[in-house]
Amino acid sequence: MHTESISDALVLCLNALGRVDIEYISSITGANYKSVISTLKGSIYQNPETWNFGRINMKKTRIFSTMLATVICMASLPAINVFAANQQRTTTLDLTVAGFQNDQKNEDEGWSWDAATSTLTLDNVDFSTAKKSCVIVDGEKVTNIVFSGDNKMTSGTTVISRKGSAKDTGVVLSGKTKDSVLNLEETGNLPVMDQPNVTFESGTVNAKGGAVITLYSIKVMDATLNIDTSEVADGGWNDGLYANGSVEIYGGDVNINAGRAGILVVGIGAPEPKTGLIIKDGKVDINAKLADIYLGTDNIKNGLISGGDITLGGDIGIFLNDCEKCEIKGGTFHTDECEKPFAVHRDSSAVFEYAKADYTELDKAEEAAKALNKDNYVDFTAVEKALEAIDRTKNLTQQSDVDKMTNDINDAVEALVYKSADYTGLDKAEKAAKALNKDDYEDFSEVEKALAAIDRTKNITEQADVDAMVKAINDAVANLVKKTPASSQPDSVSSSDASSDMSSSASDSSSSDSKSDSSSKAASNASNTNPSTGVAGGAFALALLSGAAVVMAKKKK
Repeated sequence: MHTESISDALVLCLNALGRVDIEYISSITGANYKSVISTLKGSIYQNPETWNFGRINMKKTRIFSTMLATVICMASLPAINVFAANQQRTTTLDLTVAGFQNDQKNEDEGWSWDAATSTLTLDNVDFSTAKKSCVIVDGEKVTNIVFSGDNKMTSGTTVISRKGSAKDTGVVLSGKTKDSVLNLEETGNLPVMDQPNVTFESGTVNAKGGAVITLYSIKVMDATLNIDTSEVADGGWNDGLYANGSVEIYGGDVNINAGRAGILVVGIGAPEPKTGLIIKDGKVDINAKLADIYLGTDNIKNGLISGGDITLGGDIGIFLNDCEKCEIKGGTFHTDECEKPFAVHRDSSAVFEYAKADYTELDKAEEAAKALNKDNYVDFTAVEKALEAIDRTKNLTQQSDVDKMTNDINDAVEALVYKSADYTGLDKAEKAAKALNKDDYEDFSEVEKALAAIDRTKNITEQADVDAMVKAINDAVANLVKKTPASSQPDSVSSSDASSDMSSSASDSSSSDSKSDSSSKAASNASNTNPSTGVAGGAFALALLSGAAVVMAKKKK
């Protein structure tokens, strides 16, 4: 045996030797004595009676108190189970005998009894009593059973039985914490519990074997209750919860796997009010061979379900035998595994009264879908089909059908694809802008920015964004400024060139025809025009400028 952990080695040492042995711990860890002692400091203490002020000889002297070390070790190593389970009890704990008029306890077995409050406290007990009950309670009063840890009771007969009965008495089972567990197992064909009334207050109770039966009522408050009677022979107590009066579930988590009826309310000696089944809250999951819930045998009984999450997994869900009615006003039902979720005996006049299913979410989905503009989408047919499939005749037990309608509409809407926005105008603007020569303009950057900002992912609902892109391009183009062209004025000419041009002009003038003379005369006349007006003179000046321009043009050619 070997371990590298000194703490684990201490546990192994206690289990193997029943005492603390430093030498043993050292041998299985390979650590020296000083390391062992240093590591376990605070978990074990030296025994003053064997205190050795000199060198400690571990082979000869046991310097540690085994009992004290064990207690401290258990406190410092909570994740490790140092001790074996509590001592197993093999005889019946009979709370009706004279001795239990006073307080009692057995620490080795892990139980105690408070006579004043009639409370039996269980802490990791292990009862195994063969063919006798594990616990017998006084049926003439209320007995509280409070449990913590993991408790086990096994018997070949009724595990928790009673002596006597009264209408308002019975057993109340409560776990100290949510994780507290009480395991009850009956290995014969008898009930696992038989009481006037049973209340499962809190904690977890696992019952395997026979049914939990009561003369009056069974109540589940905030407990987890797991019952399995599927292996009980035919003719045995193979129901889950069997009550003559009522089964009432106000919360918690109830799971039943039954060989006959999951919940059976027979209607004999029923307490007032005469409602055989009440489910107000909690989670209920039942799978039974005969019927998940069986109501009514002798007295007329009613059922009332106003809440809870209920799964019916047998062939028949709720079966009405001798009932007036079963009202279903609330709750969520799962009945996919049931061939007949709600059935009435052929000779019974009993009826189911259902509240209408909740259409709140369907109404919202329908309103939202109808508010859409079908012309905005590529294909709107799936939404139209989902809207056409709405059925407003469903009752509360068919809520899943209504929820499906809601989901179908929402899924169809979610899958819609918008048509694309109209890019015709943008295409034209883009083409025109790209046809321009950027080098012809002082600054072309705004046009380039507008072109770079084009986004072709817009859908029909975003047409305004596309239109804004068109405007940005067109505005940028409109604001363009062309570069200034090169100067159109002639270069100055040399005096020789000018003389040559003038000689040429004079030669041309001398050879001109009579029209030239007429022109000269007209010019002369113009120069003599009334100086007060200057009109003729201005015209003449304009003519001279025009002639000079023609001469210069010819010269350049």
